[in-house]
Amino acid sequence: MRRAGLPGIITGAVSLLLIIAMVVLIGRVLQPQLDDLRTGQRAMRDAHDAMLDQETGVRGYLASGNVDLLAPYTSGFRRSAELEKVLVASLSERPDLVDRAMDVITAQHAWQSRWAVPAVDPGSGAVAGRGDGRLGAAELSDYLQQGKELFDDYRAADVGLQTAVRADVARVERRIATTLLAAGGVLMLLGVVSLGMLVRLSRRLQRLVVAPVLEMTEDVDRVRQGHLDIEGRSVPEVFELAGLAAGVSAMTHSLAERHAAAEAREQELRVRSTRLEHVLELSRDLTESLSLRYTTMRLVKSVCELTKADQAELWLRGQDVEELVLIARSHEDAPVEGTSRRAGPAAIEIGVGAIGRAARYGRALPLDESANAVDDQTREVAIPMVVGARVVAVIAIRSASGPLDLSLIDGLLLQGASAIQAAQLHAEVEEISHKDALTGLANRRRFDTDLAAEVERAHRYDRPLVLIMLDLDHFKRINDVYGHQRGDEVLQDVAAVLTSDLRDIDTAYRYGGEELCVLMPESTAEQGAKAAERIRERIAGRFTWATMSPVTISAGVAQLGTDSTPATLVGVADQALYAAKRGGRDRVVIAE
Repeated sequence: MRRAGLPGIITGAVSLLLIIAMVVLIGRVLQPQLDDLRTGQRAMRDAHDAMLDQETGVRGYLASGNVDLLAPYTSGFRRSAELEKVLVASLSERPDLVDRAMDVITAQHAWQSRWAVPAVDPGSGAVAGRGDGRLGAAELSDYLQQGKELFDDYRAADVGLQTAVRADVARVERRIATTLLAAGGVLMLLGVVSLGMLVRLSRRLQRLVVAPVLEMTEDVDRVRQGHLDIEGRSVPEVFELAGLAAGVSAMTHSLAERHAAAEAREQELRVRSTRLEHVLELSRDLTESLSLRYTTMRLVKSVCELTKADQAELWLRGQDVEELVLIARSHEDAPVEGTSRRAGPAAIEIGVGAIGRAARYGRALPLDESANAVDDQTREVAIPMVVGARVVAVIAIRSASGPLDLSLIDGLLLQGASAIQAAQLHAEVEEISHKDALTGLANRRRFDTDLAAEVERAHRYDRPLVLIMLDLDHFKRINDVYGHQRGDEVLQDVAAVLTSDLRDIDTAYRYGGEELCVLMPESTAEQGAKAAERIRERIAGRFTWATMSPVTISAGVAQLGTDSTPATLVGVADQALYAAKRGGRDRVVIAE
């Protein structure tokens, strides 16, 4: 063990010596140099600030003659003298920098002695403040220019010194970084060498001692976890381990039968868990969606997965007729069997065939009518979906590969029946909320929604859009003459004329009262006017019985402009409609 630890001791000693040498080099040589250079940088910055204070004070005094403005000059003058000493002392170890520092000090003294001091010393006779009245504007300007030239000489020398100092700071910092990097590299190399020695020692121990023990431990752990494939292991050289290996082998053979039984049970539970997950997933989907199409399609596909069926069809019971309508199937191209000739290829009468009888009697029936009942060998079955006491749908399931697994189907279909009924109710309420009860046309709420969508689409794709506003002329007179019931019939007939004369992409709405409107996508104002004229002519010739108060309409046609909004389009169409009213009614006007 002592020999094994010798490489680590040597590596530690060398590392310690290297760290000491690095600390001495940096702490005794490089760091003091860096500190002096940074002290010089601070002194240069402070000296420059003092010079700026002096220049500001002198220029203010010359410009105004106010002696109080010389306060920054006086304090800056004293600070400059102190900072000169600090600067020279901090750069004393660098002859090249000392020479540059002396250039800066010389330029600074030249500015002070040749310009600043004469400007503020009344006894010099060289210059006086403008407040004394001794300098005119031209003389003052010349004197200020002279001071600027001297200050620029100082600034140039100062910038050169700052640049040289920054370069020396960078060089010292690089030397420190290089020293640290070199020390780190040597330490890393020593670490790698030491690690190699330790790895070599570890491999010997692994081969002679650890490997046999780990192999036996792994075998025991695998047996504990139920893995019995431990045959073919090499016999350990140590006889105690050889005896232990024989015992593990005997235990493995005794557990083989129990392990096989546990695997079979686990597989069974896994299959059942997967099927239960399908039921839970479908239940979540069915409760979250109110779309009849999505609900039915999701249901038939999940039924196929759950029962291992090849095909499933969902037949929905009509509200007012005694028939079942095919609404969803798992394979769209599969043939539809059992449909009645009267009901057509996608409907089955209640009570006809296995699917119809399942709906009538409310119980599952085999699709093969020669079979007596549904059992474990059934491959085709019709199962009613019941909510309360009413059958809402029937699902027909077929399997060509083997018997159907119907063990979990009841709860699934119960949830599906409730979801289908909720989707039907939602669709009915949605349709009622967007339809006018009297005319059967779309109502104002639907108009606002459709108009916003069509305007946005027309702007996005640069397509034409036309709005026609129609109003029954003298509708109050029609109610007064023929009665309100007959007036309602007139509105219904006019709505029928609108819907029969329009294209599939056009939509008619009851805007309010006797006012109707039509949205015509992909149409220009001229096309909209032609359609409105056809409607007007048909209405004018339809109500021949109305002799005391003829039934006519006025219409305004407006095309969506480049910058139009839904509100402006309605407003323009309204203006055209009012123009038709003012023009004598029973006519069509295109908006300007």
